[in-house]
Amino acid sequence: MKNIINKVKEKDNIIVFILFFLVSLGICLNIYLEANDEIWNFQNVYKMYNGFKIYEEINVIITPLFFWGAEILFRIWGANLCIFRICHCLLMATLFLYTYKILKKLKLPKTVSILTVLFIALQEFFLLIRTSFNYNNMALLFFVIGVYYLIEEKTRKNIFIQAVITILIILTKQNIGIYYLIGNIIYISISKESIKNKFKGLSKYLSIILLGGIIFILYLIINNNLFNFFNYTFGGITEFANENFIFDSSGIVYMIGITIINIIVSILFIKKNVFSAKQKENIKILFIFSIMLSIICYPIFNWTHVIIGTYLMIINIVYMIYTLFEDFEKPIQKILKIVNGIIILAMIIFSVFNMYMWINTITSDEYPYSWENPFFGGVIGKEEYEKSEKVIEYIENNDKKVIVFSNKAALYMIPLGRNNGDFDLPFKGNLGVKGEDGLIEKVDSMKDVQFLIFKKEDENMYQESTKVKDYIKNTKKYVGEIEGFEIYE
Repeated sequence: MKNIINKVKEKDNIIVFILFFLVSLGICLNIYLEANDEIWNFQNVYKMYNGFKIYEEINVIITPLFFWGAEILFRIWGANLCIFRICHCLLMATLFLYTYKILKKLKLPKTVSILTVLFIALQEFFLLIRTSFNYNNMALLFFVIGVYYLIEEKTRKNIFIQAVITILIILTKQNIGIYYLIGNIIYISISKESIKNKFKGLSKYLSIILLGGIIFILYLIINNNLFNFFNYTFGGITEFANENFIFDSSGIVYMIGITIINIIVSILFIKKNVFSAKQKENIKILFIFSIMLSIICYPIFNWTHVIIGTYLMIINIVYMIYTLFEDFEKPIQKILKIVNGIIILAMIIFSVFNMYMWINTITSDEYPYSWENPFFGGVIGKEEYEKSEKVIEYIENNDKKVIVFSNKAALYMIPLGRNNGDFDLPFKGNLGVKGEDGLIEKVDSMKDVQFLIFKKEDENMYQESTKVKDYIKNTKKYVGEIEGFEIYE
């Protein structure tokens, strides 16, 4: 009987994984090629694939696990945008699968579990899926897996599992890893174990993490990359926080509302005697880690960060509502099945339509990219492609070194396979401990160089270094224009 139950559960998991992989695939592939997080992350991985060294030659400000993993996948499957997006779809399907597994482990019925996952996936109309393959989503996946193992009673007290997951999160994105670490320290500290057992558990947990940290630092030392690592991942923290504070008003209102509900209802439920000890323990876990995860929104309160920051809050709130009203479950089961069916059907239709459009695009005679081109899979208009090719040709045939000082640099440097270090992503907070002044020093030290600076100020990214840009304009000679860029030398 147990084998039959396990097979049914596995079947559910496979269906959920396949459903969200296929839905993600249609949405993710049919996205226009433009300067955004996807291209900046792709550029860094592609540089590593071409032999450039992370931190030493590439201004990555995040711990390296995502970039290492993506580079390995490039070497196995091929290095182009299509592969990059398929990897993202696999990650998304795994994330939604573990979200479903958490809800099922909380004893929520299938209909409620599926509806919750659908709601999370649909927020801001598939925003998590459209954000592409990146370290934030990968860290979120590890975070969710860690919470799953805490909710699973058989592994709840397994300190080793939690320590390994903490290391994986820290190596994927350092700040999210620190928040997960703090969450575990709080959870162990307030457990009902004796002080001796608490101390023993914390000591073991922190010792494993410390050992992992020592191994990683030794690896950096052996590769002569320790200073570069700390310079980029920690050196620009203050500048990043001070210069990149931004928020979407609707996103922050949503986040404040969800956070208030999460805090008030969690405290009330934990204090009430009508709930079982197991239910209270589940709420405690979800509450602690949902609050820690929400901190990632600072300093950029946009919808992407808000959706990630409130991810566990949604799960916790759904769990508490269901726990309160589970007696009314049966009357609404049929309604929820119909709602789920309608949403899933609409998602599949939307995904299939996008997949159809994408296949038509990449198989047309006018599509400019072959499989060997790093941009294969990306959708681009004819006019944009022609403009891009003119700039690439200008750079390629120039006797001088040409630096595109813009967030759009990746669109030209990726096809050329070139690396200009900090200049390829001249964002405040991405420039190490010396910041913008350090980049100005590099400008002064360069000879036989041309800088292309985008003419339309309103199309520049808020993170771009205006200080360095103005310095180039004021100290270099203006020599012409090309496709929206001013040329200085």
